[in-house]
Amino acid sequence: MLPTTPTDVPEDVTDVLLWRLAVRVAADHQPDPHRPSRCANLRCAHEAYPCPPLRDARRAQHAATRPRRFTPGRARVPAVAAAAHRFVGWFRPTRPAPPVTRPAPAPVPRRQPLAALRLAA
Repeated sequence: MLPTTPTDVPEDVTDVLLWRLAVRVAADHQPDPHRPSRCANLRCAHEAYPCPPLRDARRAQHAATRPRRFTPGRARVPAVAAAAHRFVGWFRPTRPAPPVTRPAPAPVPRRQPLAALRLAA
């Protein structure tokens, strides 16, 4: 069903034009009653349902709405803490890691003093 009045648009919609366009495209791209695995729209005659325009319309509807607000307060996740505790010390290397050795830096060539260069010339 297409929204006809501004009151038909949900309150969480931030982009009304994008949302209405997405609703129209979604209404036009419904499954074929005789072949539910295919789109009934003539532009998508050989496309599987849900067709790319319908997937794009669903993404547009999602983009046109503001995200749901979280309930204020601290989150409680005791299950995650218990699961993390089970894996403490779980991975241990079978062989000790070899020490990291870095090659000694190459000596920097010494610059000739300016007076020595004048004598050579």
